[in-house]
Amino acid sequence: MTRLLKILALISLLALAIYWRFFFDFHEVTGRARIINTLLSISIMLLLFRIIIDGIALWYKIDRKHGSGKLRDNLIVGLSNLFSIISIIAIILGLLSMIGLNLNEVFTSLSIVAAALAIISKDFIAEIIVGLFNGFSTKIELDDYIKVGDQKGKIIDIGLQKVTLMNDDDDIIYIPNLRFYNADIINYTKRDIRRMSVEFHIDPRYIEDLPRIEAALSQTLSPYQPYLEEGSQELKVVNIEKDHIELKYQYTLKSLSRDVQREIRKKLMRTMLDSLNKVR
Repeated sequence: MTRLLKILALISLLALAIYWRFFFDFHEVTGRARIINTLLSISIMLLLFRIIIDGIALWYKIDRKHGSGKLRDNLIVGLSNLFSIISIIAIILGLLSMIGLNLNEVFTSLSIVAAALAIISKDFIAEIIVGLFNGFSTKIELDDYIKVGDQKGKIIDIGLQKVTLMNDDDDIIYIPNLRFYNADIINYTKRDIRRMSVEFHIDPRYIEDLPRIEAALSQTLSPYQPYLEEGSQELKVVNIEKDHIELKYQYTLKSLSRDVQREIRKKLMRTMLDSLNKVR
């Protein structure tokens, strides 16, 4: 209801802006007519684009309530990011127009300066472009659980400059778009979202104790059996290096629960530490 009221208010403002721009007589204020017309033109364009975005968001919300949910949250994020860029460009062009500058002459005379600025700010521009690309991407979406480099977490925002993750400890992690774009990304959500993993690194001298460690980890999860799929627990050796062994303990929840996931993770980590201390 709130979004619908917002759309109706924006439509009313758009109607007023169109009336003042095309049907209202500004002859009495000729000296200010250009400025007023420019402001109204910018307002019409931005209001129209905002109405389209909010309309799509409202349609998506209604569509999901009816179970089809064909649109993605990413589409709304991408359109919102695009709206931000268009707004900035429109305001800059509007200001130039209001002070009476010819835009063609401005762009021609500032071409060398613009090229220099583009070189200086290439990383900033590249991050904005990547942010737009991420917003419309089908590979990653809001609420996906991913791993970027050594960071793991759920995507809670895809911005023009950074991607925001929330990890298992509820810490907020900001990853610059360029780093995000160039990194190897594992999207765990594209598999069964209920399949959970807890990673460990242990010293190679404990390799013979892996069966006992696996039994201890499985025993730790005994109280949580009502929450787990039967037979889904397993300890995997992911990689063996000279100075450490990389392990992954996996299990599948019957239904996704962040509280149960966090509690199980704590128990498994403590059990692993206790098991290694007993070996020593």
